[in-house]
Amino acid sequence: MRESSSAAVSKCAAGTLRRATRSIARVYDARLAGAGLTTTQFSLLRAIERRDGPVRLAELADELVFERTSLYRTLDPLVRDGLVVVTNAEPRAKQVALTAKGVRSIEKAMPLWTAAQEEFVERFGRAAWNDLAAQLVEIVDIARDMPVT
Repeated sequence: MRESSSAAVSKCAAGTLRRATRSIARVYDARLAGAGLTTTQFSLLRAIERRDGPVRLAELADELVFERTSLYRTLDPLVRDGLVVVTNAEPRAKQVALTAKGVRSIEKAMPLWTAAQEEFVERFGRAAWNDLAAQLVEIVDIARDMPVT
């Protein structure tokens, strides 16, 4: 049974999206554990990889919608494990780059991620996922434009 539009409006967007995120992240985290990574760490490594060189932490935080302090906490175990290196860029700016070990970690994790992604998309439906993925990009854009105060 479909909800009325007033019932849909009364559901908290943040809570609903968080529940969905936690649910799917739990599955991906379990799959990526074989590579020693969490979903967040894997996403972060892939974002750095796409840059094909060092990236400023401020740019990475903005791209991935991270608070800077959360980004630093997420990077700590990756630095500790030698998957990334953080260096100074300009005065008061830091940048991060993948190490060879980080590249190998992505290579190890990629088949695990691909299997999880394929199973999810198969179950959810490819067309439905493509539509939802596009809507989620819109949600990020809308949220970025909304005042935080």
